[in-house]
Amino acid sequence: MPRKLKNIWRNRRWQGFHEYVDDPRTRLFAALACSQRIEILKLLREGEKCTCDIAPRLRIDISVVSRHLAILKSLGLVESWKEGVNNYYAVVDERIFDILAAASNILKDMAERQRELFDKLR
Repeated sequence: MPRKLKNIWRNRRWQGFHEYVDDPRTRLFAALACSQRIEILKLLREGEKCTCDIAPRLRIDISVVSRHLAILKSLGLVESWKEGVNNYYAVVDERIFDILAAASNILKDMAERQRELFDKLR
């Protein structure tokens, strides 16, 4: 599939997702299901950032960063403003980091239970 058509399909797929999912939590967790978006949120935890600051730190193209930020913005997780030619972004609600921390704690607990289970097999 040509790159241009592939990008259009991806963007429409995400937009359609917003229209057909009843539970907003599903959209939130779908947005957080991408490691690059989580990394972007972690960078924004340090403070407001321009797309030109984020892209080199994640080693991805600015257009990819912009697409991820558009998804986060569509959910209301980040806000943006323009200064000159640069777009700046900041996290709207710091509680998103509580969700990420809770997910990390759940995963750590699950890994610990698995480790205990495998230790019993020895």
